[in-house]
Amino acid sequence: MKTYMLLLRGINVSGQKKIKMTGLKQSLEKLGLQNVQTYIQSGNVVFDSAITSESSLEKSIEKLIFESYKFEVPVLVFEAKEFETIVKGSPYLDSETVLR
Repeated sequence: MKTYMLLLRGINVSGQKKIKMTGLKQSLEKLGLQNVQTYIQSGNVVFDSAITSESSLEKSIEKLIFESYKFEVPVLVFEAKEFETIVKGSPYLDSETVLR
């Protein structure tokens, strides 16, 4: 089982493409994802999955959102370790501050 970071682009901005995190969490759990945790209304989600293909996860989540909410949302899925590497490598932020 791997831990992943899910980023949904352009939701809950200026009243557009509204998705409540409680409903999203429940939908993702029904998809078979485990230990789903959302962060405020941001569209940022951490979850565990036995599925090892980030592309497959992205496609499944895109389909789930379209079927549930009737709009398309760009979906990005990163393995948690990869996401941590991205954050640590940011030229804009001091990584020690970000990861506290």
